[in-house]
Amino acid sequence: MLRQALSLSFLILFLMFSILSVCTANSNIYVHCSQLNFTSTTPYESNVNSLFTSLVDSASLYNFNKYETSPQSDAVYGLFQCRGDLSSPNCKDCVSSAISQLKTSCPMSTGGEIQLEGCFVKYDNTSFFGVQEKVEVCRRCGPSIGYNSDVLNRVDGALAYLVGGSGQYYRGGDFGSIQGVAQCVQDLSLSDCQDCLSEACGRLRTECETSTWGDMYLGKCYIRYADQSNENLANNGNSSSNKSSGGKSKNNVWKWLGYILAAAVGAGSLTFAAKNCCNINVHNKIIKTLKKDLEGAKKEAESAKSEAKSAKEKAEEAEKKAGEKTKNDPSTLYFPYPPPPMSMPPPCPYLPHSNPNTCYYL
Repeated sequence: MLRQALSLSFLILFLMFSILSVCTANSNIYVHCSQLNFTSTTPYESNVNSLFTSLVDSASLYNFNKYETSPQSDAVYGLFQCRGDLSSPNCKDCVSSAISQLKTSCPMSTGGEIQLEGCFVKYDNTSFFGVQEKVEVCRRCGPSIGYNSDVLNRVDGALAYLVGGSGQYYRGGDFGSIQGVAQCVQDLSLSDCQDCLSEACGRLRTECETSTWGDMYLGKCYIRYADQSNENLANNGNSSSNKSSGGKSKNNVWKWLGYILAAAVGAGSLTFAAKNCCNINVHNKIIKTLKKDLEGAKKEAESAKSEAKSAKEKAEEAEKKAGEKTKNDPSTLYFPYPPPPMSMPPPCPYLPHSNPNTCYYL
């Protein structure tokens, strides 16, 4: 039973990684719509729809592309940029989700842009290709950790590496306990990308000076960091010990499985369960806790197996000693055959009688 539970747990863990990675990539950070609107059933609307189709189709092959539709009077310009570590299927899924959300948020707008966790999509009726956009679009800062010089120095070192690092459009990695990522839209030149990231980094350190995590999005680039050594603060200040022992470990495994399966059954699919777990910090915490619980359960299974083997050996030894005692002790009664069955009286049917406790044989 325990082995089956562990197998099911690892299967669900694998599905969670797959589904949550897609879910996280498709979660919305910001969306902006142009104040100008186009008229329905016009050539411009047809060009916008054609542009969106081209962007989604291209995202299955590339992590960046840009398009321009014609004729000139109704031209539409658009591009998409997927995060550098996103696979092609997830890139296409993210772009498709971004465009779907754009259609809902900006149904008749001549232009709009949307930033999801995994991709960026923008379109407009005037060309913006290759144009630097250093305006601040979105800023998010986590809880303050105070003036902890050790942590702040590590954050500064990670951000300096991201800005002055490999000279690529996408840069990311772990720097001790600091996780960081930075990216530019690839219609910029590398030098313009460098300028954009330098500007974003300076604003991030000013606005999120002592925060345990921070995000800064400019028009054509962003830079982000998170201090994993302050995981509890990064999770909206919620504290959790994550301590577990024998029985608690097994209970936690079933608890997490129950949460996942209950959400999946209630909604009809695991996708709905994942849709309500799109906060990346909560997702990381659940995965780490589940991993710990599964490891604890595995150790429990090994310990139980060892105890069962030891008990079996003791039982065999006791049986052996009992057999020897029976052979050597003449006072012990030993029946080589089972005793003959005892004769029993016939069934006793009851007759009506004034005394219900009296039974008469027929």
